[in-house]
Amino acid sequence: MPKGTFRVYRDQQNPKDIHFESLETEAPEDQLQLKDEVEQALIVLRSLFVKRDGRFEDYFGPLLSLAQCGLVGDAANPEVARRALASWKADVTAREGGRIKNEYMKKLGIRALYAGLPTLFLALTVLRYFPQYMMLAGFLALWTGCMAGVWLSFGARKASFGFEDLHIPEQDRLEPMIRLVFAGLLTFILGLVFSLDAVKVTLGSITSSEINEKFRVALLIGMLCGFSEQMLSSKVAKQASSFLDLGK
Repeated sequence: MPKGTFRVYRDQQNPKDIHFESLETEAPEDQLQLKDEVEQALIVLRSLFVKRDGRFEDYFGPLLSLAQCGLVGDAANPEVARRALASWKADVTAREGGRIKNEYMKKLGIRALYAGLPTLFLALTVLRYFPQYMMLAGFLALWTGCMAGVWLSFGARKASFGFEDLHIPEQDRLEPMIRLVFAGLLTFILGLVFSLDAVKVTLGSITSSEINEKFRVALLIGMLCGFSEQMLSSKVAKQASSFLDLGK
């Protein structure tokens, strides 16, 4: 078994970092892979705990120890360290995953309320006092439904968190409000397509063209669009491409 080719210790200048000092010009591939995996895990850990506190220390100590186990000394064993790293990740995910998911859902939900409740109030006002502007009420309901759908979409898609999801809940890295506005505008585009009967979708006894006449249909379509927000951009791009191809 090759000996460890690194000195691994806590960085004195930055106590939240691990310093890897190479003792050889070339390190075995398995040790290099372990070093990379530990560094990636440390990036996630630091992002979870911006401030150094007790919980950070609870996770940092074992991570440093397993790195030393796999990279330091004559008895270095990268395979044992890698198995320990997998267990460490599972432990962090089990203890922190629920907290991270709930915090993100609260943040996304609050912003969805901020973005959706005013339009819902306006839609109901228009519906009651200005029924002749039903189309406007429908598009306001479309926006409100989308906000609710985006929030539900995250909860459904992220039923369980992996370790890599802890510091990046959404892989596209969009901030919650940007995500909501982006999905809302794409929903508006599809709403216009349905409103103009450029595309007609039927769901049971409901047709997409009823968005102009029925408040509940508009609200439902908005919620479905928001719930499918991961596919919205591709759907809108497909419709745009089809429209532009007609002009050739």
